[in-house]
Amino acid sequence: MAKIRNLTPGILHVPAAKLRLQGGAVADAPEITPDIQKQIDAGRLEVVTDEDAATEEAPALRPPDPPADYDRLDEAGAIDYIEDETDPKVIKSILTVENRPGVLDVLRTKLSEVEGMQ
Repeated sequence: MAKIRNLTPGILHVPAAKLRLQGGAVADAPEITPDIQKQIDAGRLEVVTDEDAATEEAPALRPPDPPADYDRLDEAGAIDYIEDETDPKVIKSILTVENRPGVLDVLRTKLSEVEGMQ
């Protein structure tokens, strides 16, 4: 059994795992399914301990807005920007709006590197 928290401000629905979480909500999942793992990798869900789940406040329900003019960057420019970024909150905010597969891969890699340094 694992406890997971929705990191998005809105409802997150994972049909294959039969989960529907309000923004910031914590739920029990019998196991971490591939669909849940995809949401974790995308920065929309996190696995929490019982102690973390007991806290009423979810960490930053609404991530900060992506940097100004980020949406105007081409894929190469976006990747260059991400490689220089060191703030996990900024990386997570970009992750919520990014759709380009190549950039998403770089975002996930950079987020794991930055969070590993903390």
